[in-house]
Amino acid sequence: MDASSPPSDAERELDELRRRAYGPHPDIQADPAAMARLTELEAARTASPPDGADAEIGEPAAAGDDAPAADPAGTASGADASDSAASGEGSSRSLWQRLTASRARRGALLASVLVAFLALAYTVAGLVGPHPDATVHRIPDEPDGVVLSMLGFLGTEPELTSIRGYEPYRGFEPWFAVDAQGFQCFMIIDRSSGTFDGANCVPPGVDLFADIGAWPLFGDDFMRGLPNGSIIRFHYRGDSVDVFLYPSSEAD
Repeated sequence: MDASSPPSDAERELDELRRRAYGPHPDIQADPAAMARLTELEAARTASPPDGADAEIGEPAAAGDDAPAADPAGTASGADASDSAASGEGSSRSLWQRLTASRARRGALLASVLVAFLALAYTVAGLVGPHPDATVHRIPDEPDGVVLSMLGFLGTEPELTSIRGYEPYRGFEPWFAVDAQGFQCFMIIDRSSGTFDGANCVPPGVDLFADIGAWPLFGDDFMRGLPNGSIIRFHYRGDSVDVFLYPSSEAD
């Protein structure tokens, strides 16, 4: 590409994705679609380098339009025959040789491999990682007096517009709010007993969850079917809450 020509949309996109992958604050690992797009753009750039790229990185330029034509009768001079042989040898190089012919291309190839590896690792982690036993979603209900009193008892002064509830699980209602200091608060309300559990407030960006102990032996009807001492974890995800069951051993 001529130095005076503005970069194309694909080049600008590639530069932005490279900054997200290799810059001082990489965040592309959490975006599989962006990693896949970076791999695609790197592969396209490697397979079809911009005009003049070979000359800039030390590779011989392609023959111009004024290159001598091949002699069909085999009467080309020794020099012409030598040039033709060299050209044929260059065009028959393997793809691997072309991809690793210069430091710039080797770097691009390594970057593509790294991005592909990160995308694969992220996908595998999502497949083999723990899966929730249930996922509950936001509800349109406004916080009532029970919720507001529980938040007040917790000692927070939440922004009313930040309060949101989620579908109940085994009778327990997850509620989220942001307090006056900007901390994110999460708690589980049990309306049957008029209590809350697992309440905590953390700064933004910190993992937010609440645990409830299951003790059917003590008359916790919602815990029936679970061994005593089991844990129910409610993991805040924003628009939803993942629920994980950790049954205890009966022997414990």
